[in-house]
Amino acid sequence: MRALYVATNAVIAPSLGRALSGGAANATIDLLKPGIYFDPFTQIDFRAAKTFTVGSTQIQGLFDIYNLFNDNTPLNFQTAYGTSGVGWAQPTAALPGRVLRFGVQVNF
Repeated sequence: MRALYVATNAVIAPSLGRALSGGAANATIDLLKPGIYFDPFTQIDFRAAKTFTVGSTQIQGLFDIYNLFNDNTPLNFQTAYGTSGVGWAQPTAALPGRVLRFGVQVNF
């Protein structure tokens, strides 16, 4: 996880005693130490299949469930801290919801 604070030249100059070098208008500062992570997630998928033989043809019925327990763990977060921290660490993407799929495979 990151917390990026964009400090403008006007904020930095008083404590630094000079303007930023190279004519930079701002500096991006990472507020957290590297290695801070959120809890891992587990997505469970399930498949059931049944094969039927008709003559020399095999017909296989398929049933899949993706994200069986409908976990909605966040995957991406807002990393910009801004000046007040509003919106920081809000989820921007999550695991997709439960999906069901039916299928048939024919081998001849």
